[in-house]
Amino acid sequence: MPTTTPQRTDDPRVERTRAAVLDAAAELLTTDGPSAVTHAGVAAAANVSRTTVYNHWPTREDLLRATIDSVGKITPVLDDLSGSLRDDLGMMCEHLIADLTDDQRAPMIANMMERALHDPTVSMVRNEFIESFERVFRVVIETAVAKNELRSDIDTQRSMASLLGSFVFARFMSPDGFDRAVAEATLDEFVRINAPR
Repeated sequence: MPTTTPQRTDDPRVERTRAAVLDAAAELLTTDGPSAVTHAGVAAAANVSRTTVYNHWPTREDLLRATIDSVGKITPVLDDLSGSLRDDLGMMCEHLIADLTDDQRAPMIANMMERALHDPTVSMVRNEFIESFERVFRVVIETAVAKNELRSDIDTQRSMASLLGSFVFARFMSPDGFDRAVAEATLDEFVRINAPR
């Protein structure tokens, strides 16, 4: 069986190709939703071979994950935390708020939520992002409870659903709409109603 030589990652041509493919994939994700992010679809949009796309992202999950990262859906990490409850909540929600207030990206979120119900690949990638977010969110909540900034009986998963669900509801279902002021007020309200009594 012939051996393959791994592609060099320091070659500027390789980096340009990767960037072009991710740009094409991001455009497909934004305009047509996650179902359009396939090796064949992205290769055609980027004007490269499918083999090129497969070489960089062997599975559709890899390709979709990299595409989501490329459009700015960055999951916070523990090193980003400051220890300030309100600041950390704002930092964690910043990317979601930015996407929900952007008229091009907000429909992409709705499309991702819908596709995750029917597409196992989209569901898997969505679940990975939620799990990553929840790990950091849990630390924020536990730190705030230890500092007596939040009540001790707060449920991390329900509180995350309440906070993020409030953003999604305001953006897609409320006649009042969603903007940064609504997001900031929602974060303030979350802290207020979950404070120790």
